[in-house]
Amino acid sequence: MNFFSKEFLFGTLSFLVLAMAVLLIYSVFWGPIANYSSSLLPARTLSVSASDKVTVKPDVAFLSFSVVKEGSKIEKIIEEGNQTVNQAIEFLKSSGIEEKDIKTTEYNLSPVYSSPSKWGEEFIPRIVKYSFTQTVSVKVRDFKKISSILEKLPQLGINRIGDLSFGIDEPEVFLSQAREKAFQKAKEKAEKIASQNGLKLGRIISLSDYSGNYYPVPMGRGGADKLESAALSVAPSIEPGSQEVSVNVSVIYEIK
Repeated sequence: MNFFSKEFLFGTLSFLVLAMAVLLIYSVFWGPIANYSSSLLPARTLSVSASDKVTVKPDVAFLSFSVVKEGSKIEKIIEEGNQTVNQAIEFLKSSGIEEKDIKTTEYNLSPVYSSPSKWGEEFIPRIVKYSFTQTVSVKVRDFKKISSILEKLPQLGINRIGDLSFGIDEPEVFLSQAREKAFQKAKEKAEKIASQNGLKLGRIISLSDYSGNYYPVPMGRGGADKLESAALSVAPSIEPGSQEVSVNVSVIYEIK
């Protein structure tokens, strides 16, 4: 057989052309070209955004308290501080606060240095005493207990109470409700815009949502630095109010 005959060359060339055509068709409709094309945004799209919110009554309260002891004898101030905090924690547990909702957040012993009597002179600071601080954070789920807790803690020797704040223990439940309403608003908005311009909505190209972070809302400082001798004749009235859980969404539609 003559491998360089016209018939052989023509047949080989025809086979190569056919193979390339099949490969090209596969790439366009099912292969990498199709995949790449489908990843590109259509030439005509419509982008809309919307937001919605749900008003929620807080279901959890947060507060922190500390005992601060100062003195020249380290063992004494630590022992007194530990005793005071232990009594406060026992009181919380006896009031129905679960152990999982009580957390020690600070346990610190630091020296207190002397200050210069006259500025500008050479001064070498020296330790005059020590300061011991122990802080506990508490999560309160029964708001009826807040007033009695704030009233009792100073009586137990707690001399620093931090900000009282309210929050939502599981915000995702309410975020889901707000998100559903926001996406419905976005769809209705897109349909209205398309109808006004003689267009039809196609498939959704992309969507996103932003809900932010829901930190506890502070309600004001609940105490001062020195409360050992404080005797509250009337327990404070605590009102948690309400919070808004909001979601912003964005949707891009293909338009026809």
